[in-house]
Amino acid sequence: MMTLIDRESYVKKKMRPIIFAGLAILALLVLFHFSFEIIALIALAATAGYGYLKNTIYPEEWQEQHDKHIQESRDLDEEQFRSLTAQHLPVLARKKRMLVTYDDYGNVIYDRWAKEKEYYINKLDYVAYSTPFYNGLYPREQRRLLDDIVEEYMASHDEESVYSEEMSPIEYEHHCADLLWQQGWDTRVTQGSGDQGVDVLAVKYGIQLALQCKKYASPVGNKAVQEIIAGKGFYGADVGLVVSNNTYTLSARQLALSHSIILLHHEDLANIDELLGIQESPG
Repeated sequence: MMTLIDRESYVKKKMRPIIFAGLAILALLVLFHFSFEIIALIALAATAGYGYLKNTIYPEEWQEQHDKHIQESRDLDEEQFRSLTAQHLPVLARKKRMLVTYDDYGNVIYDRWAKEKEYYINKLDYVAYSTPFYNGLYPREQRRLLDDIVEEYMASHDEESVYSEEMSPIEYEHHCADLLWQQGWDTRVTQGSGDQGVDVLAVKYGIQLALQCKKYASPVGNKAVQEIIAGKGFYGADVGLVVSNNTYTLSARQLALSHSIILLHHEDLANIDELLGIQESPG
């Protein structure tokens, strides 16, 4: 990293040998008895050159070095930030997939992801690289850079979603959405509140699925089936499904059968097209 002084000091430092050289030349001219007119002309030209160097050339030279210093400092700061966040990228990518949702009109909702970024950066407590001429990445720049880093990671790590018993209910919803997405379905996870009993909506070949996703420690009962019956009608979906990591009670299976609701284990989503009889686009 280059060292850099302020512009005024830089210009003075650069001008000092010019001044000494000018005085030395003036002394030689006087010593060798040059005429006053010649000395005056040389002095006038030297004054103009002095002003051009002081006010234009050296300030521009300083600015170029200053800009280079800023860019080098910014690059080093970003490199340190990337290095520190690299260990958390798998979790951050999973969080972003989970927290970025869509409303009923197809608008992307970033609110929960924005809060997660804020929380992460505050806990990260990153000490920005700074110099007298570079103040480091501001929090807003850190958030923007973090988004870029996570996007880059997600673009180069197309990892399959893997079920885990430690998943939260929201993570399980995203797991189910990912399983459908891997089968070519256009999926979106609803926002949770006001979802009318539907956790995931998926569309393929013009067919819309409405899913209620239940990660339970015991068999799923009637309530989940009742919710998807209501949600299927609310969204105008073609097919209503309840997906779980567990089994279903007899009454849940009976209610589902009477309302044409499909009950599945999440592993069944890998064969969803075959189960629905839509292995290829109609027509």
